[in-house]
Formats: sequence, C-alpha cells, structure tokens
Amino acid sequence: MKIYNCDAFEKIYDFQKSKLKVDHIITDPPYNISQENNFSSMSNANRHGVDFGEWDKKFDLYSWINIYCQILKPGGSFIIFTSYRNLSYVIDMIEEDKKMVVKDILKWIKLNPMPRNINRRYVQDTEFAIWAVKKGAKWIFNKPRNISYLRAEFHTPVVSGRERTLHPTQKSLKLMKDIIEIHTKKNQLILDPFMGSGTTGVAALELDRDFIGVELEKEYFKIAKERLNNIPEKLDL
Repeated sequence: MKIYNCDAFEKIYDFQKSKLKVDHIITDPPYNISQENNFSSMSNANRHGVDFGEWDKKFDLYSWINIYCQILKPGGSFIIFTSYRNLSYVIDMIEEDKKMVVKDILKWIKLNPMPRNINRRYVQDTEFAIWAVKKGAKWIFNKPRNISYLRAEFHTPVVSGRERTLHPTQKSLKLMKDIIEIHTKKNQLILDPFMGSGTTGVAALELDRDFIGVELEKEYFKIAKERLNNIPEKLDL
C-alpha cells in the first residue's frame, strides 16, 4: 500500500507515466457545500456548522473524473460520494467517457444524524454515492447469499467514539467496509485520490485489499498515516 501527501490533480500524471492501472476507485471528494457562518472561529468543534474549511470551498468537482477513469481497469467500479446537489452533474461527467456507465445511486442513511434547524426543515440523514463501472469486463457485485436482494442503502451511525478523528466529514468504517465487500474482491487494488482521514484505506486493508491513497491537506494526511500505521505490515511510503 502507498499513500501520497500531494495534489490528486497533479499526481494523476505520475500515475499515467508509470502506467498504473487500478481495479477500483472509491472516494469521497469535497462537496463544495461549506458556507460562511458565525461558527468558524469558535473552539468547540460541534459548532462549526457547515463551514468545513478552505479545502471544501472552490474545489473543482468535475475535471478530475475523466482523467482518473483512464487508469481504471475494465470491469472496475468507480464510486464517488457527492452532495445531492451535484448528482446529475457528476453522472453526466462520468458518462462523458463512453467506456463508463452509471449503475446506481448508493445511499448512506445515518442512524444518528446531526439535528440542525429541526423546526424549519427535514433532518439531513442521507448522503449519496454514485456507482459506475467501466465497460469491457464483468463488474463485481457480491450479493450475500442469505438475503433475497440488496437495496442500495447502507444504514450506519455517524462516526463517534474512538473511531472519530478531527476530519469533519469522516465516513463510517462500517459503511466503507460494506461497500468494499460488495464491489471488490480480495487482493484487488483500490485507489482513493481524496482519502481524507484514510477510512477507505483502513477498510480496504482490513478486508485484504491493496490500497493507494492521495491527500493534499497535511493535517488529514497525518491522521490517515497514523491510522494506517496501526494495520501491521501494510504501509509502503
């Protein structure tokens, strides 16, 4: 496994030069949903509202997608978390590459969502991910034998307790493990170009997959590295 503290928009050219091919890309890039508010300067992390930081502002949501599609192997899954506001735009961008086809929208339904402005709007308890595959080979879908059919829904709590890091949009380890178990096989290579606190990498390694991660922010890269270092004999920097 390898991780890089650099810009994924630049690192892709190194990947291309080395002729890297990955089995799957599973990632949670910035959503560009941060808003200026009165909470940013407060020391209490629970009062940050929806201002996650500069990394979630003016992020180029789309141009990286087609470039990364080029290093995905036929039959590989491309799973991208995004805001409901961006779903149609991301789908259009993925399918600009005629070798890619969108299969479904995955839903992460949070069992303990953060209640905000509950007297004026619905509780925001769901995040979305687009599942696409590359044509040319059979894609992976590991449906458990003990159930009749799978809904595109994953029900887990928001991260808390010992699993929680300083990353404000950290995904649940159980969520990522469930997705990886369904859409990948053991010993395959998963790439996360926006790995944040490294949850996709932790899930991949604990399920005997290989992993490449890229993260620009030094603080989050350090968190990811520390988490991944706790998985023995896996890290190759």
